[in-house]
Amino acid sequence: MPARNCFALLLAALLAASPAFAAAQSHRDDDDDTQSRIDTTVALSPGGVVELSLVSGEIKVTSWSSDKVQIKASTEGGILRVDATPGRVSLSVRSDRGDMGDTQYQVTIPAGARLIAHSVSGDVTTSGGSEVEAHSTSGDVDVSTVTGRATVESVSGSVKATRIGAGLRVSSVSGDVTADNVTGDIDAQSVSGDIVLGGARSSFVRTQTVSGETRFGGTIDRNGRYEFHSHSGDVELAISPAGVTFSVQTFSGDLQSDFPMTLQPGAEMGSKHMEFSINGGGARVAVETFSGDVTIERAGTSAPQD
Repeated sequence: MPARNCFALLLAALLAASPAFAAAQSHRDDDDDTQSRIDTTVALSPGGVVELSLVSGEIKVTSWSSDKVQIKASTEGGILRVDATPGRVSLSVRSDRGDMGDTQYQVTIPAGARLIAHSVSGDVTTSGGSEVEAHSTSGDVDVSTVTGRATVESVSGSVKATRIGAGLRVSSVSGDVTADNVTGDIDAQSVSGDIVLGGARSSFVRTQTVSGETRFGGTIDRNGRYEFHSHSGDVELAISPAGVTFSVQTFSGDLQSDFPMTLQPGAEMGSKHMEFSINGGGARVAVETFSGDVTIERAGTSAPQD
């Protein structure tokens, strides 16, 4: 066969094959689960987990009654990835050839799902979920409307928790800590920020701050235990007139109380360590501050403020 004819046949074969090759390439691109923009909805089993993580940007989460997870996400320079199984949905982002800009997540989860959210540099805001863990290294974290337990943490940023149904652990290294309407045990810590707890319904509360004020408002369980520790900040407690046994220790601060105080045997008013009871005693309340005043007032006389 002449060479010219062989070349013509080869060219015809390539042209015939090229649409199939293009279709196959397009199919691989469509199946690729890494992209810079995602708008999708996936199913999640009852009690399933939704995990979100990003480097720089913002995470916003809401909830609904559906058993599906709705994801709307975009990234500047990064590559998004969704991994979905019946019991777990994960959304993450990685750099594309070293390039990584801000990333935005807008996610709606089932009301009964468990949520885990991590941000290195960015704010995290969530509403809903049966159990929530929200963490940011450099950014504010705001968690609300959790039916179960919540863990809220930021290294450099303020943290806030509202309407938590079954216990709270909240901490910030450089920022204020605010919690409102929490039922269950509360553990709140801040190194250089205030701690403000309002509307608490708990039988165990523990707070600790190095250089910030502590304000607590809520009901007191007669069989409960409450501990408030501050190195260089005032402690203000707004409590209902329940039976309480106090142990107060302050090195260079004053004590003021709206309630008549009955000193324990051997205790002296004005000393660095005082033990006394209100309304016959009951719940154990310990307050320690090195250079701050301690104020005990009736609930409702002044609400804790942010």
